Amino acid sequence: MIKNFNIKRVLQGRLFMGEEIVSSITKLLKENSITSGLISGIGAVKRAKIGYYDQSKKAYISQEVNEPMEILSLKGNISIKDGEPFPHLHIVLSKEDLTCIGGHLYEAEVFAFEFEIIEFEGSPFQREFDENTGLFLWKN
Repeated sequence: MIKNFNIKRVLQGRLFMGEEIVSSITKLLKENSITSGLISGIGAVKRAKIGYYDQSKKAYISQEVNEPMEILSLKGNISIKDGEPFPHLHIVLSKEDLTCIGGHLYEAEVFAFEFEIIEFEGSPFQREFDENTGLFLWKN
């Protein structure tokens, strides 16, 4: 399944220390009526909650990491879930010892964060529950 989009606009910005990434990005999407696109970002967090999807159990396993970390990469897409703009975000974080962890991003408290949102023109993908995977995936 493929859709063809054109770029409508590109937004660049930053979040401030203490802000939470997922809720702040979600709010920005709603305020700007952005329903389709890409998100990327770099920076640092004070703490984060990330997850891994256990395919056999069809459930996310989440873990809170309460330490300062660098955001090596934050990447995601924007679509519609339950009638609202939904940012689906993944993150790779580097710890003090330079080991990396990553996964689905639930929340993260910003130390410093710079981001880009590439908004698409056209009809956005809608997320719908998929029985085979247990995930909310794009439908036609």
